[in-house]
Amino acid sequence: MSTIDEILWSLRNGKWHSLTEIIEKSPLPKPITKMALNFLREYNFIQIDEKEGKAKLSPPVLNFMDEIQRIEKEETSSHKSFEGTVGINEFASLRRSFEKV
Repeated sequence: MSTIDEILWSLRNGKWHSLTEIIEKSPLPKPITKMALNFLREYNFIQIDEKEGKAKLSPPVLNFMDEIQRIEKEETSSHKSFEGTVGINEFASLRRSFEKV
C-alpha cells in the first residue's frame, strides 16, 4: 500500500487525527509522509487544521471511501451467496446421480 493509501485509510473514520500520529505511524521517512500530506491537502483529499495539528478526510473523499466499503461488502456477500448456491446445485446433481445407480 502506498503512503497516500495508508494516510487515506487511516483517516477513513472521518474524525480529526493528530498529524504527529499520522507521521509516526507511516513506515516511510517523515519528509516523504509530510509531502504526501501536503499533496492530499493541495488536492482537497484531506483537510488540515494547522493550528490544532490535525487532519481529516474531506467530506467528498469520506463519502467515496464509504461507498467503496459498501460495494466491497455487497460483493463479498453476493459472492458467498453464489458459492452457497453452487454448492447446493452440485449436491443436488450428485444426489440425482446416486439415485440412478
